[in-house]
Amino acid sequence: MTTSTDKTADTARVWKRAAYGGLVVAGVILVFGQTSVMTAAIAGVAAFAAGGYLGGRMYGAVQEAQERAELATQTLADVAPSAPAPMAPAASAAAEPELVATTVEAAGEMKLVQPSKALPGEAELAARKGTWRYEGNSATA
Repeated sequence: MTTSTDKTADTARVWKRAAYGGLVVAGVILVFGQTSVMTAAIAGVAAFAAGGYLGGRMYGAVQEAQERAELATQTLADVAPSAPAPMAPAASAAAEPELVATTVEAAGEMKLVQPSKALPGEAELAARKGTWRYEGNSATA
């Protein structure tokens, strides 16, 4: 967590950047906008105010999110059980491909959905299937 002096310094940094942004806006409007100095100054002050306010709000939101993340991390660390000890490495490298092969075969044999009986209309649908195929638009069109 940050202390109050850190928050003050960060707030000052946000407003300093807003002041630089206001000067840039005023300069750009004065040079390229073909307007008076007063119009450029008003636009610069408006940019300064908007940048400082929005920058401060965004900085506050970021700090709040970081504090929440730290709190959540601490809470999870307190609640989570200790990690289990790592398992011993495999006895040999040759045994590993066999393990993968048996796992793949077992997954292939096991079906996720096993129908218990034929569904109504399943046989009728299988009998109606023909050899018709879509061949696209004809050339005479």
